[in-house]
Amino acid sequence: MLVMRLAILAITLLLLAAGCGQKGSLYLRENPPPGVKPPKPEAYKPLPYPKDAGEEDKPAEAGK
Repeated sequence: MLVMRLAILAITLLLLAAGCGQKGSLYLRENPPPGVKPPKPEAYKPLPYPKDAGEEDKPAEAGK
């Protein structure tokens, strides 16, 4: 009786595992299959340099 329950449990788990898998082959972004065009990533946008950077290092009366 225990063997029958384990067999039914094993068959159920195998059917669930087979039914919820990915359809088709797996591919990476760097190597897509033929006919699939991945979207282009956004262009790099540099961050602006802060205007007040470095003012703490300068003495107030250095040039006078």
